[in-house]
Amino acid sequence: MIAFLKGKVFTVEQDTVIIDVNGVGYRVNVTANCAASLQRKDSEVLIHTHMIVREDDMQLYGFQTPEEIAVFMLLLGVNGIGPRAALSILAHMKPEGIGRALALEDMTSFTRIPGIGKKTAQRIILELKDKFKKINIAIGETEEAVGGEVNAGLFNDTAEALMMLGYGAVEAREAANKACVDSTLAVADAVKLSLRYLDNKRNK
Repeated sequence: MIAFLKGKVFTVEQDTVIIDVNGVGYRVNVTANCAASLQRKDSEVLIHTHMIVREDDMQLYGFQTPEEIAVFMLLLGVNGIGPRAALSILAHMKPEGIGRALALEDMTSFTRIPGIGKKTAQRIILELKDKFKKINIAIGETEEAVGGEVNAGLFNDTAEALMMLGYGAVEAREAANKACVDSTLAVADAVKLSLRYLDNKRNK
């Protein structure tokens, strides 16, 4: 198994990156947030990876921290959660946010994620509440839930609006992630903040 890759960023797409390791390009499935952080070509990176091998396919899934890959492995153990769904959950919730939602049995945090319904959220909580405690990820004392920092519904609506304005998926998600820390914003206000961030970034 490939535990990690250390090399240079070759290309970045919406949910995959190609890492050049000594002249060999490895395609790695990642979250949009991870892809956004790796946009600079030829930058040196280290990505923690998990390989999933099937009869007709072999895929690498990459993460920026050991905590993320530990939670990914837990999620794969839940009935009905495949690698894409597990990656989607981690795209919307940080490990500590997942831990808080599990501790509080907060289904709403999970059902706000596209593709995660009430029954799936119930299974996640039922099957992982006790297991999560064993991987020693600090979840903090706050009872704030919902993806650690970003409201998933606001984030998705903002990113979609930016893409409709012509921005690429990775760029739109990066800007939306910056703007949507304030979960009380209306979508229109979050879009305005995102556009301001994008303008500032381009003028640097």
